[in-house]
Amino acid sequence: MWYFYRKYDNEDLDNLIEQINGIFCSIFVQKEYEYPAWMEEVKLKGDFEAFKQAYELSTGEEKRKLSSTFELNIQIESICSMEVEPVSYEELLLSASDEFCGCLDKLKSIQTYLYENLLKLKGMQETVGTLKNYYEKFYSEAIEFVCPFCGLDNMLTKKDEFREAFDHYLPRSKYPFVSFLRENLFPICHTCNSTYKGDKNPRDFGKAFYPFTTESNDCELVFKVRAGVIEDMEISSEKFLEEIETWNALFGIKNRITNFAEVNLNGWMSNVQEAMKNYNVDYDHARNAEISGCNPKMQDHKFVKKAILKAL
Repeated sequence: MWYFYRKYDNEDLDNLIEQINGIFCSIFVQKEYEYPAWMEEVKLKGDFEAFKQAYELSTGEEKRKLSSTFELNIQIESICSMEVEPVSYEELLLSASDEFCGCLDKLKSIQTYLYENLLKLKGMQETVGTLKNYYEKFYSEAIEFVCPFCGLDNMLTKKDEFREAFDHYLPRSKYPFVSFLRENLFPICHTCNSTYKGDKNPRDFGKAFYPFTTESNDCELVFKVRAGVIEDMEISSEKFLEEIETWNALFGIKNRITNFAEVNLNGWMSNVQEAMKNYNVDYDHARNAEISGCNPKMQDHKFVKKAILKAL
């Protein structure tokens, strides 16, 4: 990633997610609980009741497996770093009883409803807001002009009528309990989301970036340019070499950046030549002035331009 999303408070949404996860926890430990008032008249309550009944009819081992899956799958940061192995629906279905298969079917229904329907309810919109409201807050607090995964496509602003789609980093079709987690739900550009990542699973490729990490980002573009031709491009890092490989596998980032740089190379070289002529300075002064102007680096693809100019 070219930059990491900043975490920010969203108390209403976090409380909602906590309430939902609290119901799961209560079912798993067979503890009495009351549904929150907002759930009384929505489909979700019926789904939870059906899930609970099917869960209670499952075997003891199946119950333990599902409870453990919940505890594992919500640890998105540890999953990205490969400290935790998430559990998929496919794994849970191995040698599953009919009752447990029914339990998982109900769980899928709940997970789908949480993401696709819950925040469309009038009551939820009034108290928590819509996904569009969440996107607007996300844009203000955590996005730096462009998609952090490609650095090429501008993200729709909070004032636009539409919003970028939210990506489930761990696919919700593959893993239970991840469809309505803020750590697993964030906007990326349409090209990254639909054209490249799709339903790819980061865990199939190795260690992955945790998009909300607080670590400093040392990923930098390094080009080799000779006689006006890009001969090579790498992404350097001392911290994230494994994550970079997964990033590239998911989003085709190296080819996309190289292609973009090739298209713009002559224009950036012309900028230097024009500066030499207009300000009567030598090549090094003109190039260094262009490099100095590449801030903020994520705006107008300046991080790519800067890397190219350094290689000239």
